[in-house]
Order: sequence, then structure tokens, then C-alpha cells
Amino acid sequence: MIRKTILPDRPVPTRVLGGPFRGAAIIVNPRNSLRKIFGVYEHELNHWLKQVLPHIRRALDVGACDGYFTFGCAAALRRFGKEGEIIAFEPLQEFVDILRDSAARQPGGSPQVTVVQTMVGSEQRPGVTTLDAVQWRVGDPTTRTHTLVKIDVEGAEVEVLKGALSWLNPTNYFVIEVHDEAFLDSIPRLFAARGLRLTRVNQQPLPVLGREMRGEKNWWLVSDLSGLPSVG
Repeated sequence: MIRKTILPDRPVPTRVLGGPFRGAAIIVNPRNSLRKIFGVYEHELNHWLKQVLPHIRRALDVGACDGYFTFGCAAALRRFGKEGEIIAFEPLQEFVDILRDSAARQPGGSPQVTVVQTMVGSEQRPGVTTLDAVQWRVGDPTTRTHTLVKIDVEGAEVEVLKGALSWLNPTNYFVIEVHDEAFLDSIPRLFAARGLRLTRVNQQPLPVLGREMRGEKNWWLVSDLSGLPSVG
């Protein structure tokens, strides 16, 4: 067992050692990020991510926080030998600084990582943008295919999705962290209107490690993969 007291108690450059995001170069505080370092943070999503990551070329990370998802996707794209691009949206300066530091430490070449300091919502206004307004820097700036969209916005999920209707097509994959139980019905209905299905993922404790320190009213909605072709 690792004694946390021997680990730095400040954000430091490190790597993710396991899981679907293995090899990711991130900046985290090791004392409170061991699950990220070992690749078992939000482990409930790992199987789904392993299925999806070979099929994507780009990612949108809404609510990027420290960049575990952003740079995890970057590592996966490199592992699969894909050129691509990732855009991380984060409004808080503390995390924007960490994201930009991490972006500067990434290996050269693809994929390109862009950090945008803004909130994301249903319409564009000062301090807020929409996913429908996204313009890529790599390739076709308006393409809306083969993209993994992660949304973690502490209760504003529906507002983000209202401004993301151009992304609701079968070639894209969504992982949405849900903090309002009512959204477990309303968000799937929004997708169903476009002929898309979402699957609910519940929290599950890990053997030995137990349950993560998160509220009980916390779930994920992810794109249904029943028709996804296998890779490799």
C-alpha cells in the first residue's frame, strides 16, 4: 500500500499508468489523485471507453478540470496512431493554468490540444460559447463526426446539449455526468428524438479501494454501443 504522506502534496507532472488513458501526461496532486494515476478513476466508464476510443478522431471535453479526460484521449489517439484534435473547455483559472501547462508538456505532433477558457451553454454570449460553434483547427473546421463528447458541468448538462444539437448523430459518442435525477429521463428523450440511445451507468465500488468520494446522486449517461463494430 502506498503511504500518501510520502507523495507530493501539490500538482506535479505525472503519467497515467493503466486503464484506457494509460500513458497520459497530466499534472495532478498525487495525494488525492491515485485513482487517476493508476487509471481507475471513474472506473465504471473504463470498459465503455476501451470500446469507443479506437473509433474516434477528436474529442470535446466540457468541464475539463485538471485534464484527466483531455490528455487521456490524447494518449489514446497517439496509441492508435491517429492524427486528431482535442478541445478542452474550462472556465476556472486554476484549472486553465494546469491544462495549459499540461498541454505544453505533451509529446510533439498529433493530436493537437486546445484549451478554451469559457463556460459552455445553450447560446453564445460573453463568457459562454456553444458546442455548435466549435471550429476545428485540424482538417475540416466544421466536421461533426467521429468525436467523443464528454460533459461534466455540475447540473448544466441540458443547457450544454441544447447548444450541441449538430453533434447528435450516430458517428459521435457521448459521456455525460449527471447530477440531477430528473435528467436520467429528460436527456435520453432528447437523444431519442434524434434516433439515438443512451445507457445509464451507476457508481460501483472497487474491491479493496471501495467507492469514490462522490455524491450518491451521481450517474453517467453514455452512448449505447450495441451496434458498434469491434476493433482489433
